[in-house]
Amino acid sequence: MAVTDGLRAVLRDVAPATSGRLDESGFLLAGATAGLVGWGGTQLLAWLGVPHSALLATALWAALVAGFASLTVLHGPDAVRFSDVMLGWGTINPAAIALTVGGLAGLVPPRLAFWTVWVGAAAFGYCLTAGLLIRAGADRRGRGYLAAGGTALAVLALGTVAFEVVAPVAFLLLAALHAVPLVLDSRTQLSAAVRGATLALVLCALVAVGLAG
Repeated sequence: MAVTDGLRAVLRDVAPATSGRLDESGFLLAGATAGLVGWGGTQLLAWLGVPHSALLATALWAALVAGFASLTVLHGPDAVRFSDVMLGWGTINPAAIALTVGGLAGLVPPRLAFWTVWVGAAAFGYCLTAGLLIRAGADRRGRGYLAAGGTALAVLALGTVAFEVVAPVAFLLLAALHAVPLVLDSRTQLSAAVRGATLALVLCALVAVGLAG
């Protein structure tokens, strides 16, 4: 595509040379770790009810995003740094961040800004990733992300119609949505159906724990 090819050329010109020490599997695991720490920390702050928890969570995420971005730029493989998938997520995440900042400023309803938008970003991002991978011939990986995107859409639907069901573990659900698909892609050769079922089981277990608590 001409637009993405032009953007990719610009990025190649301005980006520093990579050390290449981080392969694609390591990149996926680093992303999963950032998601677990970020959303897990956000959930802990919500449970503890500490003052200014939204600002503290934002500071945590700012550090994680800066660290992950630096790791990717300085050590990630070029096949990842300049891929269509990365360009797609590079559009989705800033849009979600803008809504979250709007929530911090009181311009966007809190649930939308701090939860709904990120579940939606996961759903859209995974479906986009699926389409790009399938188009590139990586059918097995693509179908795995399609299953993750469909599962994220189911979580979004549940949270929209019955948020009280997911509220006790809302951010842990985001942690699972963020990390499980990346770990499964990095470390397994499981089919899309098994990947989707694994993610769904983890999410159902978290909801059950939240309701029981």
